[in-house]
Amino acid sequence: MPILGEFLAPYSAVTCLILLIVTLILFATEVFKSGITAVACGIVMVICGFITTAEFTSGFSNTVTLFCLGIAVVGTAFAETGCAAFLAKKLLSKVNFSEKGLVVALFAVIAFMSAFLNNTSCVVIGIYLSMAICQASGGKYKMRNFLMPMGIAGVCGGGVSMIGSTTQLSIAALLPDLGFEMKMWDLAKPGLIVPIIFILWYYFFGYNIMAKTFDFPEPEGMGEVSSAALKEFDPKNIKGWIPAIILIGCIALTLKGWNIAVVGMMGMCLVIMCGCISFKRAVETTDWNVFFLIAGGVGFANGVRNAGTAEMLANGVVRILGNASPVVYLIFFTLLCAIMTNIMTNIGTALVMAPIGIAVAQAAGFSAYPLLLCIIWGANMPYSTPVGASPITMTMMAGYRFKDYTRVNIIPNIVVAVVLAVLTPMFWPL
Repeated sequence: MPILGEFLAPYSAVTCLILLIVTLILFATEVFKSGITAVACGIVMVICGFITTAEFTSGFSNTVTLFCLGIAVVGTAFAETGCAAFLAKKLLSKVNFSEKGLVVALFAVIAFMSAFLNNTSCVVIGIYLSMAICQASGGKYKMRNFLMPMGIAGVCGGGVSMIGSTTQLSIAALLPDLGFEMKMWDLAKPGLIVPIIFILWYYFFGYNIMAKTFDFPEPEGMGEVSSAALKEFDPKNIKGWIPAIILIGCIALTLKGWNIAVVGMMGMCLVIMCGCISFKRAVETTDWNVFFLIAGGVGFANGVRNAGTAEMLANGVVRILGNASPVVYLIFFTLLCAIMTNIMTNIGTALVMAPIGIAVAQAAGFSAYPLLLCIIWGANMPYSTPVGASPITMTMMAGYRFKDYTRVNIIPNIVVAVVLAVLTPMFWPL
């Protein structure tokens, strides 16, 4: 029962707006883990009467939350057998490129893997492969020209499927209550253009910018990329291939229309029962912060909508943009989210903007789903700074300065934001 509900009822929209601003600051500064921030905000919303207890707890039993939990264990088992790194090395061993060609080829491999696995794990594999390539070259290849593209590849590749990044999983968890459902490859239409644009950028411009402006020495003592994902893989060991088979099976079943929570949990049980990963290791490697962030985010978004805050902000946006084309709204939100995600976490950006975007679409009279996709894409564009996504942050070990990320990636960051916003209505009518 809400403790402050009756007292705050006349001021609910403004009170929730203040709470939204505080939450935004906490997401940006990361004073607390983002998962704790999301859950704590949900609790305050229950106390204030903005959401019911059932709405607060629904995120913990949400099908997307359970799918995220289960498929993460399957992906971890696939990486920790060494199978993912083995396949990537095999593919790269078939080519004989210059340093620029190798950077682009490895970018494509990591981007592809990130659509199916946790993108942070894929970037770890990319860093490991980059280190091995540079060490084997005897100084011919420079580590500083490889690591930044690996982080970018993990993020832009992870944005083309529902399971590639927790950003879209957090929004997908909100959609059933709104009458929408995100399918596995919705984001690939037209999201596949993002890794393609970046591959072309690095081949024709990005690599040259890095080669000319990265004037710092090669990093010494890179630190251990310590992960079971990097251990040697024996292709003759049938057990090592089981997680890959299960992962492919899980993806196929989701495409067949199976309930994603059942698929994720089934996949997790199978890899543990087959001995591919221990239950203890599955618990240890699960990112519980992400689990609480997605679960808490459901109640958070419901509260912003129920309190009238989303509608209040939406009316302000509509007054500013007026009778502009819906495409203008898509461009506005995509660019706004792209800016926000470069100064705060990508999941935090998505959770804050999603309920506002839904209210804007309703007020402006067009479908909310394309706008939600643009919010996800915008939130998945933290390319210009090292702070928006952990796969990019971890590449700072190569010695990059903050300005290096902006210098190399700001142009494609803007290009992909505008291109996706313009292309979206071709696939999802407004």
